[in-house]
Amino acid sequence: MKSRIDEELEAIDLGVLGLSAQVEEALEIITSSSSSRKDRMEDLARDIEDKCKGLELSCTNLLLRFHPVARDLKRISAVLNTVRDLSRIGDNALDFYEMQEYLSTPSLFVEIGLLDMAEEVKKMLFSAVSSFMTRDLDKARRTEANDDKVDELFRETRRRLVELIKSGREEAEEAIDLVIGAKYLERMADHAANIAHSLIEENGENLPKE
Repeated sequence: MKSRIDEELEAIDLGVLGLSAQVEEALEIITSSSSSRKDRMEDLARDIEDKCKGLELSCTNLLLRFHPVARDLKRISAVLNTVRDLSRIGDNALDFYEMQEYLSTPSLFVEIGLLDMAEEVKKMLFSAVSSFMTRDLDKARRTEANDDKVDELFRETRRRLVELIKSGREEAEEAIDLVIGAKYLERMADHAANIAHSLIEENGENLPKE
């Protein structure tokens, strides 16, 4: 028979899954050209914030009511960390979207490699959440290692931006905004890697991150 805390942890896990789906949708929007995305992005930002607060409160209530130790305490701690990382990915996705709205030359998004970065971040997030929900340590390790790929894409994007600035093209004035956008994506990848690392830590493999 399941204990009460196990039942409540399962309910929280379902909440985390729902939250991750909303964050993944936000990432989908920033790589989409849909004209109706603005209202949906604003709704998502509110929903993500509300769901994060609700899940954090649920975890806090579990700690106060059951005073869990060992396995349950590690799990609750990992869930809290995951919720916070998902919240930050959602925040960064909204910031990135708002940056996109002010671009006068949207094609630069593809030209300098931001689309490639965004697609890789989406893959990382899906893999990180999947590993966390299924307790798949091997997938978690692979996901964490993929952060290096996003870092490599970031360096390539930065190189292209330098070339754009040196070219003297009119679009070069937007280079600063694009650098900030690339940084948002890099941070999202870091948070996705953190989600995978939370599972590794939960299972007693507190490996140092490079």
